[in-house]
Amino acid sequence: MPDADRRALSSAIFWLALVLCVALSGCTSVVAGSPEAAHRGGASSGPLFPSQVVDLLTPSSSISVVSGSPLAEQDMQAAMFAGSDPAECQGVVAFGGYALFPNNYTGREARTQADATTNQHQLLEVSATYPSNFDAAGFLDAVRKKVSTCQRPVTAWGDDGRRMTVDPAPLVPSSPEVAQWATKLTGEQWVCEFALIAKANVVSEIVTCSADRSVDIQALVTKRLKKIEELLHSTG
Repeated sequence: MPDADRRALSSAIFWLALVLCVALSGCTSVVAGSPEAAHRGGASSGPLFPSQVVDLLTPSSSISVVSGSPLAEQDMQAAMFAGSDPAECQGVVAFGGYALFPNNYTGREARTQADATTNQHQLLEVSATYPSNFDAAGFLDAVRKKVSTCQRPVTAWGDDGRRMTVDPAPLVPSSPEVAQWATKLTGEQWVCEFALIAKANVVSEIVTCSADRSVDIQALVTKRLKKIEELLHSTG
């Protein structure tokens, strides 16, 4: 397939499993996603290679919400939501397990970061590459439909079995390549904002969590789209 045809596969985004960060003491726990995953397949058959996936993650300690306290990589696996009721909403309210990602990826990387402030700020990410025939628009379409069907309180729990209620919010307007929404813990200030990007043979999810929605997810989305575009051109 010519490179031009491959790039024509670029379209809609797919919003990944909604991350929910659980604010335990000092708001130090998350609610979704696996902290560090380095699952790579063989040679890529798409515009982006599996070896480039790590370039679609925010470098550790590269951003700060509070001066002098940058977000740094942390293993938050034990604090993530591991299940939900109804089960089909797991990917909408939780980052763990990458429930919204197709399992035929050729490469995948994830990273979770947080700062050391009392009202903690968290950044949860995962990116994956797929074969050249990946239908980004169709994938995003399916994700949006799932988010829309989960517009009700969802029970979610972590490895400790502690149950919490998560309230997913409707999709918000975004570019055709991005699906965005948010979740909130019932009775808590803790909010997670989700952005799922699907372009060419790439799916990239960004989740920001805090008690004051002070992590600028829109800036991260803009930067991620630009980076994907750069990598697509570099492999052309």
